[in-house]
Amino acid sequence: MLIVTLSVVALIGYFLYSVASGATNRPVLVQAGDALLTGSGTSYQVIVYLQNIGSTPADLTGANITIPDLNAGPAQLTCTPALLRNGDVAKCTSALTLTSAPTSAKTAIIETKYGAIKVTLLRS
Repeated sequence: MLIVTLSVVALIGYFLYSVASGATNRPVLVQAGDALLTGSGTSYQVIVYLQNIGSTPADLTGANITIPDLNAGPAQLTCTPALLRNGDVAKCTSALTLTSAPTSAKTAIIETKYGAIKVTLLRS
């Protein structure tokens, strides 16, 4: 009976471990440092730094940014490097044409293959 109980406990432990490790075996992107919105008139540039704190590389190809308050986007982000290993930081930029000049910080949404990231853009 003791051997059966230990076997069941071992199987449950292995199952929990495999589920938890599989769920965290992916890229996790976070904002690294300040995100800036620069420019004047109708021509602006967004500069965002993203860090991969996950356990596998992140492909940032096809990432887009939207600024809902300014009705801007989605606009394609160009990230260097485009393939972000775990622990690395990428500089991502995008050119935007705005109809009104932003005067304060704005919330932006970055969409990637791995989900959406909410960032705050500082006006510089």
